[in-house]
Amino acid sequence: MAKRKHREEQELPFVALMDTMTNVVGVLVIVLVMVGISISSVVKNILSDLPPVTQEEYQKMVEVVKQLPPPPADPKQIEEDKKIAEQKLKKAIEDLKTIDTTSLESQMKFMDLESFHKKLAEAKKQRESQKVEVDKLIVEVERLKALLDQTPIFKPEPPTYIRLPNPRPFPAKPNETRVLVAKQGVLYLNEKTFTQPIIEGLEKVKSQFEYKEVKIDSFAKMLTEILGNPQAAQQAWVEIAPLVNTFQMDQVALAYKTLTTAKVPATKQVLSAIGDLSIATRSTLPVVAEAIVAAVQGNLTKWSDLDPSADPAKPIIEATSSGSKITFSWGVKAVEVKATPRDVLDYFVKDLAGMTGIKDRSQAKVIYDAFKLQAILERAAVSPMMSSSSYTFKPSVKPGITLVQLALTPKAGGGETLEQMRGEGSTYQRLMRAAKADENGVVVFQVMADAFQTYHEARQIADQIGVAATWEFLPKLDLLVNVTGYEVQRFTAPAVAKPVVGNAVRIAVPKRTLD
Repeated sequence: MAKRKHREEQELPFVALMDTMTNVVGVLVIVLVMVGISISSVVKNILSDLPPVTQEEYQKMVEVVKQLPPPPADPKQIEEDKKIAEQKLKKAIEDLKTIDTTSLESQMKFMDLESFHKKLAEAKKQRESQKVEVDKLIVEVERLKALLDQTPIFKPEPPTYIRLPNPRPFPAKPNETRVLVAKQGVLYLNEKTFTQPIIEGLEKVKSQFEYKEVKIDSFAKMLTEILGNPQAAQQAWVEIAPLVNTFQMDQVALAYKTLTTAKVPATKQVLSAIGDLSIATRSTLPVVAEAIVAAVQGNLTKWSDLDPSADPAKPIIEATSSGSKITFSWGVKAVEVKATPRDVLDYFVKDLAGMTGIKDRSQAKVIYDAFKLQAILERAAVSPMMSSSSYTFKPSVKPGITLVQLALTPKAGGGETLEQMRGEGSTYQRLMRAAKADENGVVVFQVMADAFQTYHEARQIADQIGVAATWEFLPKLDLLVNVTGYEVQRFTAPAVAKPVVGNAVRIAVPKRTLD
């Protein structure tokens, strides 16, 4: 009996545990049932609160869901990536602990912080000074902008007519019409037309300005320079004065000096003969005098060199000596004379100068009194016949020039402006057409420094008409016209030509051409 009781005592706790477990499970079941009932009630409430959805709205929602971004990475993958990143971070920290920073620390020791402060201060000062300059520049820029705003807009000049040159020969005997081009317009001058009434008036009274009683006064200075002193000039004047109407007195004085230097008589007769021979041989008086002096002294070469023949095989002048005789020939006429100074001189003065065709040959030439001619021209300048001219003039006599010159001054309103020139009936266009109609007509444009624009316009009109033309530069409005046909004394000795040294090259003066 006692042993059975022991077994009952051991089985009782187990039964109680099972009862307890059963109670717990029952409670849990009841709780789950209650939770399920609660959830069902909540779901019903939610579903009852939702609005009704149509089939179309449902399809739109499906499309929106499809367009949503993919879900984030797997949380497990994120956790693994985090662990890997932590491991890399720990490794980097360990590597940083092993970096050698001794070199950087040594460099830091040498860095002078105070010097950096000084450099910074200097940089600030430089910046301030530059700022002042920049401010000035900004002010200047603003000022220039203001000026630029006030500056008128540039308007280019209208295009200018420019032509390419077309060089052509100049007419042998041109009838020139000069067109003086100034900035305001043009002036016209045809020397032939302008001087024609003057020359016609002079022809009627030309005997009035021939030399009648000539005095040495006008020639004294020139003769003194040639002959050496006033006494010699006065002595020579008696012999050379009669030739004043036919030869330039400087040439006569030089011939006189050549004769007297060689102790050859320099009389009026000898000088007149030399003058006739100079025309026959187409030489100057001094050259003929030198040839005669050389022949008198026994040298016949210089005289033979004056042969005027154009054919060397048929000379006009021949001179040969044989013993005490000399044979001189002029063409077919030969004369034999004794080889003495007197006989040789007589041949030139009496025999040769007395031949028909040579005797008095110089009488056809006339040299006029420049001062008498000047006085007559001064009276003509104020005469009514010049009232219609576009110019006034003043005659002048200049040493070294063998013609009296007229200094022209344009009258007010004598020319035409550019606007007037453009008219078909303008004087300018009438002159251009007249020059074109003349076979030898040439228009010479003389252009002043500030008038090239006007010249281009005038030249365009001339080219359209088709007139032959050229142009020259005109430094200033000084118009000089020579009174041709009336040679006057030049009152000065000509300049002596410098001898050519070695093989010096002489550049000829450019020939005039049309362009």
